[in-house]
Amino acid sequence: MCGSSVIDNIYRPYVAPAEEVVRRTRENEAAMAGERVPEATWSLFFSASCEPIPPDQFRRMFTARRAAVTYLAVQSTTRLRPPPPTAFRCVPD
Repeated sequence: MCGSSVIDNIYRPYVAPAEEVVRRTRENEAAMAGERVPEATWSLFFSASCEPIPPDQFRRMFTARRAAVTYLAVQSTTRLRPPPPTAFRCVPD
């Protein structure tokens, strides 16, 4: 994510990802088949660094992050949704 420079920054300011997103992404990546991503690459992926990341590692991390964000979005909508109001009332005879 280049563009963290204060001088001539035409990009949005860098906002660090939520800890839950980072944790879930790392868990997803660990569960994937294949070679794990090195620790140094994770610090690049979740920072405003302009250093290159090998394409195969980036693809693996991006896929894990997409799954994590999707999971967390679904979880937040199911937790926050109040139960629907009932349409029937019980009235004694």
